[in-house]
Amino acid sequence: MSVENRAYENDVPVTSFSTTVGDDPYEEVQLGFEKADVESSVGSSQIPKPYAGMPKEILLHYSRRRHFVWARNILTGAVILTILILFSMVIALIAVSPACQYYWQTSPIYQVYPKSFRDSDNDGTGDLKGIQGKLDYFENLGVTTIWLNPVYKSPQKDNGYDIEDYRDIDPLFGTLQDMEDLINEMHNRGMKIIMDFVPNHSSDQHQWFNASSNPSHPDHETFKDYYIWVNSTNGTSAGTPNNWQSVFSDVETSAWEWNENRQQFYYHAFYKEQPDLNLRNPAVQQELKDIFSYWVDLGVDGFRCDAVGFILEATHLRDNPVVDPTKPLSYENVYPDYTENQMGIHDIVADWKVLLKKGSSEPGVYRFMETEVYDDVDVVTRYYGTEIVQEADLAMNFLFIDLGSGSQWTGTSVESTVLSWMRNMPSGRWPNWVIGNHDNSRVVTRLGEQKAKLAAVLTLTLSGTPGIYYGEEIGMINNLNVSDSDFRNPERTPMQWSAEVNAGFCSNCTPWLDVSDTHETAGLNVEDLSNANDQTSMLNLYKYLIQLRSDVTFLRGTLCMLYATDQMIAFVREMPGTESKLVLINFDLNKQARINLRDLFPNLPVSGSFVFSSLTGQSGEQVMFDSVDAEPGEAKVVQFKVGGNANLFNKQSNMADRCFTAKKVCVNVLGLLEVC
Repeated sequence: MSVENRAYENDVPVTSFSTTVGDDPYEEVQLGFEKADVESSVGSSQIPKPYAGMPKEILLHYSRRRHFVWARNILTGAVILTILILFSMVIALIAVSPACQYYWQTSPIYQVYPKSFRDSDNDGTGDLKGIQGKLDYFENLGVTTIWLNPVYKSPQKDNGYDIEDYRDIDPLFGTLQDMEDLINEMHNRGMKIIMDFVPNHSSDQHQWFNASSNPSHPDHETFKDYYIWVNSTNGTSAGTPNNWQSVFSDVETSAWEWNENRQQFYYHAFYKEQPDLNLRNPAVQQELKDIFSYWVDLGVDGFRCDAVGFILEATHLRDNPVVDPTKPLSYENVYPDYTENQMGIHDIVADWKVLLKKGSSEPGVYRFMETEVYDDVDVVTRYYGTEIVQEADLAMNFLFIDLGSGSQWTGTSVESTVLSWMRNMPSGRWPNWVIGNHDNSRVVTRLGEQKAKLAAVLTLTLSGTPGIYYGEEIGMINNLNVSDSDFRNPERTPMQWSAEVNAGFCSNCTPWLDVSDTHETAGLNVEDLSNANDQTSMLNLYKYLIQLRSDVTFLRGTLCMLYATDQMIAFVREMPGTESKLVLINFDLNKQARINLRDLFPNLPVSGSFVFSSLTGQSGEQVMFDSVDAEPGEAKVVQFKVGGNANLFNKQSNMADRCFTAKKVCVNVLGLLEVC
């Protein structure tokens, strides 16, 4: 049987090439080519032109021709070069891209007072299961980072800040397993949990103190120096070592308490049931580090370190200077020169940070630390550390709480407060702002509802991390009907979830503190406010501002404080490559504010787009910068484009000490973030 290749017979005459073998000539042709070299078998003049389905011998014959070899080499080189270019571009993008922000930067930190948040078992006290049952609420609000006040085992003399066991959960709040369940469920949702850490003192019921205070205790030698013990000046309980005062000097006549067993005084900066730990003892420092490690191993994401400024005292025991010798001794009437912010504290805090960094080695894991210190701004900001030695991620900023009542909230006072913090904070560090907490009167009680809304706009649009104290987002106020020995409890009353009995905090129970009737009489509860079709309700205001804050300009942009009078304040958030945001707040509740910003700042464009008002909600109207209005008690946000980066406020020479950023970031022509 004969087979001929006619695939190219119309091109040029060719000598036909055929073979005859058996019944399947195509199979035999293939077999024939496998057995012998093409040219040696049939001669080069008889090799057919390329055709579809040609055997590999013919394919190899043609692939060895010079132009095919060159084509392959060029193509291979182009592919390799392309890969190298792409790889180089990836490296370059990584090199110029800013690091991802941490969870404590991208989310507000929401403070939960566990006793008052949600009671799951109707015993009248909030608990861990109650918090876990409300995680949907946090997600709906836009919050992913939660700070819990103490839930450790405690006699509750100071609502959990007197710790009996640092490694266990108080039965009031549940069990250690409940805590692990909460941590795991939060992590499953991409949320983070911060615990309160109390390094300054323990409870007098702690096993350390039991052993330390009793010379006949079998572990006395181990723990005898875990606390600050001082001899009497005259050998009796009347021989107080010096004039040091407790923070609670209204109920404590001295910071020293006599112990009959040891026949010595022990020091307590707070209640006598909270003896101060001796952090000059290396064994105590190690105990605290071990406690950090214990909770890190359980998955806790960070720590808010309480009363850090108190953790060391001067060893010479001299009297603190008295403010006014004509008045009785009290905490307010002495300068705490020898009892607060002593040399050596920063070394201890830096050691904690080193430990937490070791616990942050896994991808996506970061162990956060913030410090609580009430003092002058230059003292507080030192707890950020230095360029060489890092301490806290956040040194807690209470300046807006210190600002006082509503009448003291003016444009000039607010601007001065912001500038004071930003100018004192070490370069490259991250600011933070709070307007309320568990130790101070609620913001609506201090400022009134309208100014509380302005304060919310302020803290959620400034650069840095805002704090939210539970209930602020629904406008909760102090419950002045609370009859309790602790003067701080009016701002700690149960969270108002609904208009039901006990505000939905619990059912068929007696809450540990009386619930404010505003959950019913004023509709201040989550359920009613969530259902209200009102963009400017307190809850919807918070939801919108938290969402607005997720904009890259608010998260990473430069803050420039533009202008302030007693009536109003104006500041800008800006970033090269994105639209700038102007925030204008009128603190006068009776008078409209009007300003010609173009006269003051010629670099501004003619107009911008109105984004949001605390009085009317969202809008897209045009705003002319030569006549910007703000109604009484109104905060508004205006978006605009500058005419080139040279017109950014942080590029203006007269704004050098009024513009601030942790790291200069911009959006490039590809729409990607890069370090500028």
